[in-house]
Amino acid sequence: MADFAELDTNNIVINTERVAKEDYSTNNVIDEAKGVEFLNNIHGKNSVWKLYDKDMSENVNNAGRPLFRKNTAKIGGSYDVTRDAFIDPRPYDSWTLNETTCSYRAPIDEPPYDSQFYQDNGTTAKYLINWDEDNQRWLATGSSNGSTYLWNVQSQTWSLLT
Repeated sequence: MADFAELDTNNIVINTERVAKEDYSTNNVIDEAKGVEFLNNIHGKNSVWKLYDKDMSENVNNAGRPLFRKNTAKIGGSYDVTRDAFIDPRPYDSWTLNETTCSYRAPIDEPPYDSQFYQDNGTTAKYLINWDEDNQRWLATGSSNGSTYLWNVQSQTWSLLT
């Protein structure tokens, strides 16, 4: 199976489809044009389709295959012809595109993974972390009391938001 993304005239992903190997390969070699022709025939239109790898994220292939188009295609995301990459929509105006990964980054690095957990009555739980665009900071909610915590970049710890 292979995955294809259908693009609109602005290169925005509007649809994704899985295609059987016999419909996109020739002599066991991936043939993107053959997959595009197959999809346009079954849909009865002449759309732009791009092959993508569902296991790509931030220019890393989580299945160990060769790197291909930086990220998986997602509906609402875009395909950048110059970079030959799929790019998710920008989540916030302050975030900038990392050219290596073609993923957006906050102006302040997200708290490290190991800091995203806390103890709640003897049980390890994970904070719900979100970006506060208005104040340009990371916030977390969690625990049974529903408190909100602010990520302190200097100390690399959470502080109770008062």
